[in-house]
Amino acid sequence: MSINEIFNTLGSSIILPLFIFIFALFLRVKVGKAFRSALMIGIALLLIGILVGFFTNQITPSVNDMVKNSNVHLPYIDVGWGAAAAIAFASKVGLLVIPFAIGVNLIALVLRLTDTLNIDVWNYWHYAFVGALTAAFTGSIWLGFLAALIAELFSLFLADWMQPSAAKYYGYEGISFTTISSVEYIPYAVAVNWILDKIGIGKIHLEPKVLKERLQFFGEPAFIGLVIGLAIGLIAYWHSLNTFQSWVTILLDGIGTAAFVQIFPHIPALLMEGLIPISNSLKETLSKRKSKRNIYLGMDTALCVGEASTLTSSLILIPIAIFLMVVLPYNKFLWIADLTSFPWFIALITPITQGNILKNVIIGASYLAIGDLIITKLTPLFTQAAISAGSKLPSEAVGIGAGSEGISYFHWLIYHAIAHPLTIVLVFLVYGICIWALKHRRNAMYRATGYIVNSSESNQL
Repeated sequence: MSINEIFNTLGSSIILPLFIFIFALFLRVKVGKAFRSALMIGIALLLIGILVGFFTNQITPSVNDMVKNSNVHLPYIDVGWGAAAAIAFASKVGLLVIPFAIGVNLIALVLRLTDTLNIDVWNYWHYAFVGALTAAFTGSIWLGFLAALIAELFSLFLADWMQPSAAKYYGYEGISFTTISSVEYIPYAVAVNWILDKIGIGKIHLEPKVLKERLQFFGEPAFIGLVIGLAIGLIAYWHSLNTFQSWVTILLDGIGTAAFVQIFPHIPALLMEGLIPISNSLKETLSKRKSKRNIYLGMDTALCVGEASTLTSSLILIPIAIFLMVVLPYNKFLWIADLTSFPWFIALITPITQGNILKNVIIGASYLAIGDLIITKLTPLFTQAAISAGSKLPSEAVGIGAGSEGISYFHWLIYHAIAHPLTIVLVFLVYGICIWALKHRRNAMYRATGYIVNSSESNQL
């Protein structure tokens, strides 16, 4: 068995705790505490995986039926983010991106280009994926590593920018979120959210807290989850409501979604139980060196996907995405596998809108209209990289892609920028401006992401 196969088989719930255990020992955490931290984090990640897997398995058949009922036949087929990860690690950039990305992160920390230490090693596959597609696009493995470097630097900047808002909204102290398929939408969400506030949409409050206060039980996340799940089931099986099995599936969609929304918020406490000793040890190390820096531990936005506003917005976007897929004349991409990955897409938009479901949906839907054009353009490149990594196309497909990765303007810009020396220089110039803005216009940058800086915090930031 190859290293790549071992890495994919173990998955994040084993790989990440192992890395965290080693990292804790490096910070001189006692062996017992380090092992307990790793174990708690492993348990939390496993529970998240089980819940997400349960929810995905429950809702996916209904989503697939919604796609079938659209009676659309498009040549590019969605094979999901899992296929993208496999392609990334099987590419020439592959697992080499892990030591490479760790080195880049440490250098960036020393140079104060970031305050995030990205310990989410499993999701380094996103960097490898950008590198793999760039190598396929340019024919150069070195440019592939340069693309991975650019993707990592920008993801760390975006994680730092979003850290106070996301940590406050989701309750993760000392944590930042580095998953590219979430952080990349921050600039777009900030811009559209500002426009929505200017035209008065922000005055319409559809946040879970407000709904719960006004509607009591009918505004609770579990009830909202039940309604949304039932709605998806009804849309999916509209043509077969006369059968008993359809109603069983519809009811299971409703109760399954309600269960996911109700149970998921209890997991973060277990995760923080594992992360707090490591975070405290990191603070002690910095304190001994008389450093006033705050170093945040970079984690996967999977920790956020079960929050009520995030999940509700994501589920509403599923039928919208199918509608856009059918009506947009330029679209050639058949969304299937990654329709259930929308919570990752929405996760860091939610703190920007402060949980406003209406704004989340508008931001998400407007971007999907752009994303369908991007993925239509990028699927041939994804297909080329997949074939180079040994994948085979489904018999009915002209091309394959991963919806969650293919709609990325971030990827599209990197692939094209890498192709010319002048645009490479421009990319690093933009990066420099971003770092300058976060250092010298910090409070304004944080406010743009939905974080309100008070006077006591202003002196600390």
